[in-house]
Amino acid sequence: MASKSAAPMFTRSVEACVIPAANYHKVNHYVLWAILKVESNFKPATVTKNSNGTQDHGMGGMNTIHMPTLSKHGVNEENIKDPCISTYVTAWHLSKEIAKHGNTWFGVAAYHSVTPYFNNRYQIMLKNALIDAGVISDMKQPVPPLKRSSGQTSTSYKATPTMTQAKNAANLASPSVIDD
Repeated sequence: MASKSAAPMFTRSVEACVIPAANYHKVNHYVLWAILKVESNFKPATVTKNSNGTQDHGMGGMNTIHMPTLSKHGVNEENIKDPCISTYVTAWHLSKEIAKHGNTWFGVAAYHSVTPYFNNRYQIMLKNALIDAGVISDMKQPVPPLKRSSGQTSTSYKATPTMTQAKNAANLASPSVIDD
């Protein structure tokens, strides 16, 4: 069920490029929307400093390690604050990760990390955003802490959608999210 205070999806100006960017890069527009929601809550000027000295920029939290490649296409730390540029760059990166890791929840969450613990954590965050938006029906899962305590393993938390949820997510838009 959608959150009562949330605006309907794809109605705000910062969301204007979600569907065109998803179509252009052949990714699921609901998943692209969820990434933008999780990364910045659709705040275009977001800049986050990471513990490893890098920064994440724009609505999609694009890490500065990608800036050399992006600069070849005219994208920099300033113009990525534009909602459409940020959305297209996010869709590009998502498409790249899905091509590399598969059209699965792991492949989608590889947008953020391929480390199992952080990938699973991100899967939960994306799924919770889609539940809040009313795209999928399920109970939200608790999000594991950002940093693991010494007793946790990478399998301590798992985003394990049921087969019905996976099929529903796969049928949200073409191309599908799940190829399992």
